Amino acid sequence: MLPVDVKGAIEAQFGWMAGYKVGVLTDDLMAAVVVTILLVPQCLAYALLAGLPPQLGIYASIFPLVAYALLGSSNYLNVGPTAVISLMTAACIATLPAETRIISAGALAILTGGMLIIAGLLKAGFVMNFVSRPVVSAYITGAALLIILSQTKHILGVPETSRTAFDMLYNLVSQIPNVKPLAVLTGGLAVLLFVLVRRLLPYLLVKSGLRAKWAKLISRMAPILIIAVFVLVSAWLDLGGKGGLAIVGDIPAGLPPFSIPNVGLPAFENLLVPALVIAIVAFVDSTSTAQEFASRRRERVDTNKELLGVGAANAVAGMTGGYPLNGSMSRSAVNFTAGGKTPFVGLMVAAFMALTALFLTPVLYSLPLSVLAALIIVACLNLLDFGSIWRTWTYSRADGMTALATFLAVLILGVQWGVLVGVVLAMVLHIRMSLTPHMPLVGRFRGTEHYRDADKFNVETIETVKILRIDDSLYYANARYLEDRVATIVSEYPEMTDLILMCTGVSHIDASALSSLVEINRRLRALKIRLHLSSMQSVVRERLYRSDFLEKLSGNVYLSQHEAMIDLQPEPDWAQFSDHIDIH
Repeated sequence: MLPVDVKGAIEAQFGWMAGYKVGVLTDDLMAAVVVTILLVPQCLAYALLAGLPPQLGIYASIFPLVAYALLGSSNYLNVGPTAVISLMTAACIATLPAETRIISAGALAILTGGMLIIAGLLKAGFVMNFVSRPVVSAYITGAALLIILSQTKHILGVPETSRTAFDMLYNLVSQIPNVKPLAVLTGGLAVLLFVLVRRLLPYLLVKSGLRAKWAKLISRMAPILIIAVFVLVSAWLDLGGKGGLAIVGDIPAGLPPFSIPNVGLPAFENLLVPALVIAIVAFVDSTSTAQEFASRRRERVDTNKELLGVGAANAVAGMTGGYPLNGSMSRSAVNFTAGGKTPFVGLMVAAFMALTALFLTPVLYSLPLSVLAALIIVACLNLLDFGSIWRTWTYSRADGMTALATFLAVLILGVQWGVLVGVVLAMVLHIRMSLTPHMPLVGRFRGTEHYRDADKFNVETIETVKILRIDDSLYYANARYLEDRVATIVSEYPEMTDLILMCTGVSHIDASALSSLVEINRRLRALKIRLHLSSMQSVVRERLYRSDFLEKLSGNVYLSQHEAMIDLQPEPDWAQFSDHIDIH
């Protein structure tokens, strides 16, 4: 008998199998066929983008899909080679000797998977909260632009080995005299066809009476037909031989071998930092994609299971001849649109890719690299989102600065450092803002119980009673700022006899902040000024009762700010209302 917790975990993971019906199987099978059609050219293209032989893209699309289906939490996420992770892999192994790049890519995948699995076992899914959406959006935009530049070499038919945007531009311009017209013709025509198919074909199909869902699916499957035409033309005209056009060439047939890369301890140590960066990007990108499609069906994604699923997929990829991978937005969208319902889609895609590895690789021999580059470029065009960076900038300068810095870091430093720059800068700016939280003096709107910033609104204020509203939690980093703010108020209002700390936004007070409050209370008492607290959250008040601060408080604790003002406001000068008439 299995323990109850283990049995419950198994039932939760494979609950989709209960009541699995023929209708669901039909939907899953249809989705698997469509996803496979899209995956075959993509996995070849992304392997080449990573600077690896094309068969490694196929290898990374078989057993890793099985691992994710067994451990992941999304019903729609399709894991495998993607443009961003492939570019990061290329940046990592580019400086290594050519003979060690394949095995190093496998070791990188194992390290990436190991980190994600450890994080999953430690329930570290909350790490997702530290990566802001502006950082992710700007990073993807920068990486997409970098990928487009990196693939331009295949469109022009020239060599290119640079890893930063400006070096790529310089080298591409210097190589213009060596451009191959046939590569430009095939690559340019492929880009045009891919764009037209993506933009116009769905509209034309809908206008002809086809349902929008099927029109979108057919348009997503159309690129495989374009690629098939280019393969046939290339083979018929011998473009790879007589024409001198770069083609895919021989792709070894057969299933991937199982082996653990033996690169030695020093090499593993050198791969640790790149693996950490890839692990962060893979987790954030995969989880964001999984959450997007789960929300459309009112489902949820377990971030800890995503860590395990994506981690296991990477580890298996490294042990079966592949390289690092993550969840694909485009293929997951196809799975969702095609009607996929369960993780069984991933298992069927893995089976179809295994058949491809066994029997279909000779068909791809004459496929021009310029066509694969065109496929990558068109896919990355949809990832460019400069509008998001601009909207972030106009809404928040701090977030906009973070997004812009992330984007520029990808272009200048390389794709592997961009996300780290964004995450670190976002956290630094957040900490910087929390060091000086908003603490305005507030007053009351006449005749109401509403209190607002005195420097922004026409509100009633009293010279002897001042209200300081604290709009953030108090902790060791901003406790001194509170002391300085109170000291400033004391110096500016010499007639003050009471100070109220309005704690509406305070959800936590740590030990350092408590010490500051004790010190503020002592200093104000020495000046004959009473300190009061109002609008305090119950959880904060309960924690303060664990200390003797409230017993030594010179003033009172009020349930609401208005209650405090009613109690503390001075009596009016009744003499001005006297009806006595001086007849002298």
